[in-house]
Amino acid sequence: MVSANGDLHLPISNEQCMPENNGSLGFEAPTPRQILRVTLNLKYLIDKVVPIVYDPNDIVCDHSEILSPKVVKLAYEACGGNPKDKANKRKYQSVIIFSLLKVCEWYSILATMEVHNAKLYETRNLASQQLCKLLIEREETRDLQFLFMQLLLRRYVINENDEDQEPLNALELATDMHCTTVIGSSGFQRCLKWIWRGWIVQNGLDPTTFIKDDSLAEVSLISHFNPVRLKAPVYQNYLQMIFSFLFLGLYTLVVNGKDSERVQSFDLLESIFYVFNTGFILDELTKLYYIGYAHLSFWNLFNDTTYLIITFAMGFRAMSVTPLNAKYSSEDWDKISYRVLSCAAPFVWSRLLLYLESQRFIGIMLVILKHMMKESIVFFFLLFLIMIGFTQGFLGLDSADGKRDITGPILGNLTITVLGLGSFDVFEEFAPPYAAILYYGYYFIVSVILLNILIALYSTAYQKVIDNADDEYMALMSQKTLRYIRAPDEDVYVSPLNLIEVFMTPIFRILPPKRAKDLSYTVMTIVYSPFLLLISVKETREARRIKYNRMKRLNDDANEYDTPWDLTDGYLDDDDGLFSDNRNSGMRATQLKNSRSLKLQRTAEQEDVHFKVPKKWYKNVKKCSPSFEQYDNDDTEDDAGEDKDEVKELTKKVENLTAVITDLLEKLDIKDKKE
Repeated sequence: MVSANGDLHLPISNEQCMPENNGSLGFEAPTPRQILRVTLNLKYLIDKVVPIVYDPNDIVCDHSEILSPKVVKLAYEACGGNPKDKANKRKYQSVIIFSLLKVCEWYSILATMEVHNAKLYETRNLASQQLCKLLIEREETRDLQFLFMQLLLRRYVINENDEDQEPLNALELATDMHCTTVIGSSGFQRCLKWIWRGWIVQNGLDPTTFIKDDSLAEVSLISHFNPVRLKAPVYQNYLQMIFSFLFLGLYTLVVNGKDSERVQSFDLLESIFYVFNTGFILDELTKLYYIGYAHLSFWNLFNDTTYLIITFAMGFRAMSVTPLNAKYSSEDWDKISYRVLSCAAPFVWSRLLLYLESQRFIGIMLVILKHMMKESIVFFFLLFLIMIGFTQGFLGLDSADGKRDITGPILGNLTITVLGLGSFDVFEEFAPPYAAILYYGYYFIVSVILLNILIALYSTAYQKVIDNADDEYMALMSQKTLRYIRAPDEDVYVSPLNLIEVFMTPIFRILPPKRAKDLSYTVMTIVYSPFLLLISVKETREARRIKYNRMKRLNDDANEYDTPWDLTDGYLDDDDGLFSDNRNSGMRATQLKNSRSLKLQRTAEQEDVHFKVPKKWYKNVKKCSPSFEQYDNDDTEDDAGEDKDEVKELTKKVENLTAVITDLLEKLDIKDKKE
């Protein structure tokens, strides 16, 4: 959206963010076939720019000669459009990041299909990602609305093999493909931060687009007391952390609270604990139903295992308090229940890591563990084959005399050998010397070869993640953010509060849609009221700073920190009371603070007339700084010849104007000193 003075601002309402034909984002998205052509053009460009294998550092370094500004310009031109019509040109340029990521996907497929050229395709893949990063950082300084709403967040459909694919945006595509180069770019992370805070939300009128939250700059407390704000990933994460700690506390009280041999009925804490578990199970089943097998991941399976163990314990506990006990007594069922529940302790404590992964240290640790688990697949596959082979050999030796005598001890000894606890005693009197020779070979392969392979794999995985720790952590946070915005629920009922939604579903089905929505809104307001109050207080303070930024024509995320090297940044909100009628006191206080800081600094610098650094010093600093003119020139060779004379003429004018201003400033300084 363009303001009266020509500045670009992000749309802040559904009405401002609708397509031209029905109100969405200024223009319709290109058709799937048009997106395919743009993608093919960009692939052709990358193929020609990267004809051979290059050193990765030559591609990703700043001011790369391979991905020069000319290549960036050609990438824009590959999108087509009318160069004289900005809206038409931007319409097709809006898919450039999405198309480049599709090119990355194609190169990954080609690297798998053509192993002999895998290095070349991996280099082109990296070049495509780096070009994405350059374009994102370029648009971040030029047009933030276009970057967020069109390049990264708008969902596009491409035609592949004569079939239209599922709508995806560049944010989802880069995260799913684990493109750490793209994810680590400044504009990408900034967009994620806005989504994480809930500043950008999905358009309710068009699921393929996103808009800015309406209440972002509202300074009234009641405008933020809205359960719709719970859709923000940051608040869902906080709620899940709170309920996870409550779940852990309840588990601790239940599993360590039994103090008598007598079977007791369910108490209040135990009932609440099992209600929590039921809510978690229901949430997993709901997501599995809507998302499908794509929902299954390591952490989901880990949590499912935890809930399954607790469910078994709950079943045994129910058997202990029911009068129908056919085979075992109530005490036996009760004992089994608590023993099974105790086995869930490592899982219940470890699941906290899933909700604490937003902390950088824990996030990087989880990424390392994930890579180590993947690398260990190779070890366990080799171990499985070797164990099967040697087990068959030992079983053959055991049955050579027509009967099986020590099959159990053989299998047990082969298993504990992996843990370094194997014993040679079992094979001393068994089928000499064949059994001993087989076991010596097995012990050597497992303890000397396979275990060292496992250590080497773990070391490689650790080093790989540590060398790229920041990008891996940002990729992890991107995945975490997408988990929330891809959630199927229209109304946010965080587990175990989803049980409320289940019980009220019959009522929602009977009522008209609008009445059902109003009822759900009222229920969520009541249930989440303590948390909504905290959200309102926090967002009201943020809204005053955002309003101050907009008054200064800055981006909404400006002035979050008061840095010591900039005397005019930061926001002073100490004078802003939550229920104050004067909503501009913080703005005035900030402006007074900034002017006072500048005045004090200026006065301190003028105490000694010799203290001031001469203007010539600044010129010398600029002269000694590295020059990147050959990289900063965005024109082609033909355009450069035409603009050369014009640039020289403008340079002379600027130099003359600078000299006049410098003389005028010097005269004013002399005049001030005399006065």
